[in-house]
Amino acid sequence: MKIKLLPIILLMFFSTMSHAGVVTIKVTTDENAATCYIVGTFNNWDPTANEMTKLSDSPRVFSIDLEIADDDLATTEYKFLSGPDWKYEQIEVDNWFYTEMPETGNVVASFKAYYDPAFAKDVTIDVLVPTEVFVCYITGSFNGWDSMSDEMTLVNTTANGKEFTYTFYCLDTTVLEYKFLAGPGWPYEQTNAANYVYMTDGGVVVCDQFKSFYNPAEVGDITINVTVPAETAEVWVVGSYNSWDITTAIQATKNADDTYTGIIENVAEIEYKIWCHNEWDYEEAIDAEGTARANNRTASFIDGPEYNIVVEFWILLWEGEVSIDQYKKADYKAYSRSNEIIVEDVVSGVTVFDLNGRMIQSSKVSGTFVSKPLPTGVYILKIDKQTQKLFVK
Repeated sequence: MKIKLLPIILLMFFSTMSHAGVVTIKVTTDENAATCYIVGTFNNWDPTANEMTKLSDSPRVFSIDLEIADDDLATTEYKFLSGPDWKYEQIEVDNWFYTEMPETGNVVASFKAYYDPAFAKDVTIDVLVPTEVFVCYITGSFNGWDSMSDEMTLVNTTANGKEFTYTFYCLDTTVLEYKFLAGPGWPYEQTNAANYVYMTDGGVVVCDQFKSFYNPAEVGDITINVTVPAETAEVWVVGSYNSWDITTAIQATKNADDTYTGIIENVAEIEYKIWCHNEWDYEEAIDAEGTARANNRTASFIDGPEYNIVVEFWILLWEGEVSIDQYKKADYKAYSRSNEIIVEDVVSGVTVFDLNGRMIQSSKVSGTFVSKPLPTGVYILKIDKQTQKLFVK
C-alpha cells in the first residue's frame, strides 16, 4: 500500500528544512582561463547555465552566488569549465563537494582546453529542403538537442525546394553542431547525413532526406492500449511527443480488465516506449533478464489512431511504497544515527532518494549499508527491490 502524507504533515516535515539560501563558490585557476563556468547538481550539469564572475587577474579568481536549498547543500557537487562546453572541463577527475570547499575556495590547476570568448556570436543557418516539407525545425548543441523548440522561418519556395532560415546566439561556434527535422519531433529527423558541423559545413546547407514529413492536416489524438505483466501498478508513455522528458510523461489510465490506456493529444507521428514508473530504471524489457528494447515503438494518427500493444517484461518492476514502521521494516533493519542511514542485511544494494525523486546516493553492497551524512528530513530507500521511507534526524 502506497503511503500518502497529508499536506499538513509534509509542512511539518519541511518547515525547518526547505529554506533556500545564497551560497558563494570561488575558484582560483591558471591565467590561461579567460572565463570560468560552473556545472553541478544545482543546474542539472548544464555547461552553459552558469558563468562565473572574474574577481581578479593575478591570481585569477572567479566567483558565483548560487541559490541552493539548505537541504541540498550536503549533496551539492560541481566542476569547473573554462568555457560553455564539456571540452573545457577541469583536468581534475573528481567532482568538488560544497561541504568540503575551503574558505578560500577551490583551486583548478588547468583545463582540458581553453575557451576564447571571441567565438560567441549570432549565427544564421540557412537550409534548402524538399518542397514536401511543411515546417522545418533545427536542433543542435545550442539548444540541448531539443527537437521541438526552434522552428525555422520559410524564406522562399522554388522549383529546387523550400528555403528556411533561423538565427540564434551561440556561446561557442567551435563546438556548434546541428541538424534538421521536417516537423516537431524526432520522427521527422533528417536521414541523409550526420550532424552538420558549423566550423566545417558553415551555415548554408542542403538537407534533402527525412524520416517523415509532418503534415498539419494529419494531426490528432493517438490512443495506446497497453497489456502489461501482473503486479504492474503504473504505466507511463514517454516519447518524442515531449522530447523524451520522463518528468512530463503521460500516465496511462487503468481499465477494468487491468490494461492501461494512454492518449497522446494533437500529434501526427510519435516514437515512444513504455515505463511502469516515471523514473528511467522502470523501462519496458523484451525478456525476463531485463534487456531493453533496441528500437523505439512508433505510432501515427493516420495509420492508427488506436494501437494495442503488449509489454511482457520490465527492466525493473515498480512495486510502490509500502506501509512500514518509520524506522523498521520486516525484512530489513533500517534506521538513522548521527544523520546517517544504516540498513542491515542488505542483499544487493541500497539507493537513497529525497522526496523529489532525486538520487542522493547509490551503493552496491551485501551486508550493512551506511550512507554519507544527510540533512534532517524524509528519504526514500530502495533496498534490493523493496522501497520504504525513513526519517533522518
